[in-house]
Amino acid sequence: MSSLVQVSGLRKSYGSLEVLKGVDFEVDRGEVVAIIGPSGSGKTTMLRCINLLERPSGGRIEVDGNVVCEEQDDGTMRFADKRSIREIREEVGMVFQRFNLFPHMTALANITEAPHYVKGLSKSDANARALELLDSVGLAAKADAYPLQLSGGQQQRVAIARALAMDPALMLFDEVTSSVDPELAGEILLVMKELAEGGMTMLVVTHEMSFAAEVADRVMFIDHGLVVEEGSAAEVLRSPKNGRTQAFLRAVLERAPMAAEDEADTGPIADSHSQEILRSHIDTDGRDDG
Repeated sequence: MSSLVQVSGLRKSYGSLEVLKGVDFEVDRGEVVAIIGPSGSGKTTMLRCINLLERPSGGRIEVDGNVVCEEQDDGTMRFADKRSIREIREEVGMVFQRFNLFPHMTALANITEAPHYVKGLSKSDANARALELLDSVGLAAKADAYPLQLSGGQQQRVAIARALAMDPALMLFDEVTSSVDPELAGEILLVMKELAEGGMTMLVVTHEMSFAAEVADRVMFIDHGLVVEEGSAAEVLRSPKNGRTQAFLRAVLERAPMAAEDEADTGPIADSHSQEILRSHIDTDGRDDG
């Protein structure tokens, strides 16, 4: 299996604040990698560096054989030219915490905009593809609805369909359930699970531990700009070796019962049963290997 994404020595600073301190990882084609960690640890910044929404301060990023950026011997950064960046971004779909839909456009128009004007698809072909994608995310009946007429969960599913309309090789998801009510999160997670089952390569920043346990092939725990621990979902979530990872997961699970009292049953991914599976397997004996 070949690597679709290769990241080495990735660093990002804002003035004197170093957010990413030398991150290394690869993502294979068809692999789903969940990225977990506390707020402010650098997870979102790392995702945004992959398609140059944030410009790295150091390191190297390659996506599908294309060098996005590379640190030179003198410490300066060389970035892909504008045309190459545009082509790379067509290969990398991203779904944000906020839906970022155009409020004056229908769901259908939000999805057809980029394929028609960027990729050059005819209006009829773009519409056909958009309707197909809306159907795949369970919103075929909402093609003519405007964002304000949709729930948060529905808006986020339209955003996912919009990203998929460019036929990306890689999908980046940045806390896509954080802006919706808990009972609507299951709708979004189910769409993401179906994408994973269809072979989509995915990097997913998430606090949904049950989703990570059920869907991810690999989990990376990031703290203070470094990958503290990584491995299979079972290894990291059930038997974390690093004390910092253990403490983070313990805190997540301590919050789970309170959240479960307020949540409707939204399916096998988001329900409390998955939280109990995690709870029963996480090693909390305090062992710290670094």
